[in-house]
Amino acid sequence: MKPFGYAAVQKATVSGRDMERELLERITSKLKSARIDDPSGTAKLHEALRLNRKIWLTFASDLASDKNPLPDEIKASIISIAAFVERNTFAATKSQTVIDCFVDINNAIMVGLTSPQESSV
Repeated sequence: MKPFGYAAVQKATVSGRDMERELLERITSKLKSARIDDPSGTAKLHEALRLNRKIWLTFASDLASDKNPLPDEIKASIISIAAFVERNTFAATKSQTVIDCFVDINNAIMVGLTSPQESSV
């Protein structure tokens, strides 16, 4: 099965930051294309919001670990964003403004994941 071979190579060559950025790019793309004013796209919207919530809960869980090397200030900031996403995901099903806010947040994090990592982290 070729996909498994490709996945193994990708796992070995893609950094954690790159993988996180790629996942956020995919989810953000889904959020951008899922509009609340499109009644035929309800399932698409719910799936995009579910994936967005899931990645932010995963980030928060990882950051809560004692083994995570990021500085506490950065951990706290990202966990706060995850809490915001958690609190507002249901509201996003009825508000394009909230979806747009999620897109803006994800874009900002992707920029941070793209920029060079500090040598102390």
